[in-house]
Amino acid sequence: MSKNDIWYGMIEAGEKSTPVVRDMTLQTGDRSKIWLYNHSRNRFLEYSRAIVESKLRDLGEGDISQQELDKAFQAARKLFTPRHMIRKWDAAPGTPAASNSPRSKGDDDDIELDDSDMEKFVDDDSEE
Repeated sequence: MSKNDIWYGMIEAGEKSTPVVRDMTLQTGDRSKIWLYNHSRNRFLEYSRAIVESKLRDLGEGDISQQELDKAFQAARKLFTPRHMIRKWDAAPGTPAASNSPRSKGDDDDIELDDSDMEKFVDDDSEE
Protein backbone atom coordinates (compact mmCIF):
# COMPACT_ATOMS: atom_id res chain seq x y z
CA MET A 1 0.00 0.00 0.00
CA SER A 2 1.52 3.29 -1.05
CA LYS A 3 1.06 6.62 0.68
CA ASN A 4 -0.90 7.77 -2.39
CA ASP A 5 -3.54 5.14 -1.57
CA ILE A 6 -4.30 6.75 1.81
CA TRP A 7 -6.26 9.95 2.40
CA TYR A 8 -6.65 11.60 5.84
CA GLY A 9 -9.50 13.98 6.47
CA MET A 10 -12.70 14.86 8.26
CA ILE A 11 -16.37 14.20 7.70
CA GLU A 12 -18.18 17.48 8.33
CA ALA A 13 -21.46 16.45 9.96
CA GLY A 14 -22.10 18.96 12.73
CA GLU A 15 -21.80 17.33 16.16
CA LYS A 16 -21.04 14.00 14.48
CA SER A 17 -18.00 15.34 12.62
CA THR A 18 -15.08 12.95 12.91
CA PRO A 19 -11.61 12.28 11.54
CA VAL A 20 -11.59 9.61 8.84
CA VAL A 21 -9.10 7.75 6.71
CA ARG A 22 -9.76 6.40 3.25
CA ASP A 23 -7.67 3.50 2.03
CA MET A 24 -8.20 3.51 -1.74
CA THR A 25 -7.21 -0.16 -1.93
CA LEU A 26 -10.34 -1.20 -0.01
CA GLN A 27 -13.31 -1.71 -2.28
CA THR A 28 -16.88 -2.44 -1.20
CA GLY A 29 -17.84 -4.25 -4.37
CA ASP A 30 -20.43 -1.52 -5.01
CA ARG A 31 -19.30 1.67 -6.75
CA SER A 32 -21.91 3.67 -4.87
CA LYS A 33 -20.27 2.86 -1.49
CA ILE A 34 -16.85 3.44 0.10
CA TRP A 35 -15.05 2.19 3.20
CA LEU A 36 -13.76 4.84 5.62
CA TYR A 37 -11.97 4.37 8.91
CA ASN A 38 -14.10 6.35 11.39
CA HIS A 39 -11.85 7.52 14.23
CA SER A 40 -14.70 8.26 16.64
CA ARG A 41 -15.93 4.67 16.37
CA ASN A 42 -12.43 3.22 15.94
CA ARG A 43 -13.55 1.00 13.07
CA PHE A 44 -14.24 0.90 9.36
CA LEU A 45 -17.71 1.83 8.18
CA GLU A 46 -19.30 1.59 4.78
CA TYR A 47 -20.66 4.92 3.55
CA SER A 48 -22.83 5.96 0.63
CA ARG A 49 -20.46 7.72 -1.76
CA ALA A 50 -23.15 10.18 -2.95
CA ILE A 51 -23.82 11.35 0.61
CA VAL A 52 -20.39 11.33 2.21
CA GLU A 53 -18.09 12.67 -0.53
CA SER A 54 -19.56 16.17 -0.33
CA LYS A 55 -18.94 16.18 3.45
CA LEU A 56 -15.26 15.21 3.29
CA ARG A 57 -12.42 17.71 3.74
CA ASP A 58 -8.69 17.53 4.34
CA LEU A 59 -7.34 17.65 7.90
CA GLY A 60 -6.76 21.18 9.12
CA GLU A 61 -5.26 23.00 12.05
CA GLY A 62 -7.07 22.16 15.25
CA ASP A 63 -7.93 18.67 13.97
CA ILE A 64 -6.24 15.48 15.14
CA SER A 65 -2.65 15.12 13.95
CA GLN A 66 -2.14 12.95 10.90
CA GLN A 67 0.37 10.83 12.85
CA GLU A 68 -2.13 10.12 15.65
CA LEU A 69 -4.88 9.34 13.15
CA ASP A 70 -2.55 7.11 11.12
CA LYS A 71 -1.54 5.13 14.22
CA ALA A 72 -5.19 4.37 15.08
CA PHE A 73 -5.99 3.65 11.42
CA GLN A 74 -3.07 1.21 11.04
CA ALA A 75 -4.12 -0.70 14.17
CA ALA A 76 -7.72 -0.99 12.93
CA ARG A 77 -6.57 -1.86 9.40
CA LYS A 78 -4.66 -4.92 10.65
CA LEU A 79 -7.89 -6.34 12.07
CA PHE A 80 -10.21 -5.33 9.22
CA THR A 81 -11.31 -7.70 6.46
CA PRO A 82 -13.99 -6.35 4.15
CA ARG A 83 -16.68 -8.95 3.63
CA HIS A 84 -16.11 -9.18 -0.14
CA MET A 85 -12.39 -9.90 0.34
CA ILE A 86 -12.94 -13.13 2.28
CA ARG A 87 -11.70 -15.89 0.01
CA LYS A 88 -14.09 -18.70 -0.85
CA TRP A 89 -11.41 -21.33 -0.52
CA ASP A 90 -10.00 -20.40 2.86
CA ALA A 91 -10.13 -23.52 4.96
CA ALA A 92 -12.13 -24.00 8.11
CA PRO A 93 -10.35 -23.20 11.40
CA GLY A 94 -7.79 -25.86 12.29
CA THR A 95 -7.11 -26.96 8.71
CA PRO A 96 -4.49 -25.69 6.29
CA ALA A 97 -5.80 -22.84 4.16
CA ALA A 98 -6.12 -23.47 0.45
CA SER A 99 -4.46 -20.13 -0.16
CA ASN A 100 -1.26 -21.60 1.33
CA SER A 101 -1.17 -24.41 -1.19
CA PRO A 102 0.87 -24.01 -4.35
CA ARG A 103 -1.13 -22.70 -7.28
CA SER A 104 -0.17 -22.41 -10.87
CA LYS A 105 -0.44 -19.07 -12.57
CA GLY A 106 -3.88 -18.63 -14.10
CA ASP A 107 -5.78 -20.73 -11.55
CA ASP A 108 -9.17 -19.20 -10.83
CA ASP A 109 -10.85 -19.02 -7.43
CA ASP A 110 -14.19 -19.84 -9.01
CA ILE A 111 -15.21 -23.12 -10.56
CA GLU A 112 -17.90 -22.96 -13.19
CA LEU A 113 -20.28 -25.88 -13.50
CA ASP A 114 -22.76 -26.46 -16.27
CA ASP A 115 -25.94 -28.51 -15.84
CA SER A 116 -24.26 -31.71 -17.02
CA ASP A 117 -21.77 -31.42 -14.14
CA MET A 118 -24.62 -31.34 -11.62
CA GLU A 119 -25.49 -34.97 -12.43
CA LYS A 120 -22.36 -35.97 -10.54
CA PHE A 121 -23.75 -34.46 -7.35
CA VAL A 122 -27.32 -35.83 -7.47
CA ASP A 123 -28.00 -38.78 -5.19
CA ASP A 124 -30.06 -41.27 -7.21
CA ASP A 125 -31.50 -42.76 -3.99
CA SER A 126 -33.00 -39.44 -2.94
CA GLU A 127 -35.76 -39.57 -5.55
CA GLU A 128 -38.94 -41.22 -4.35
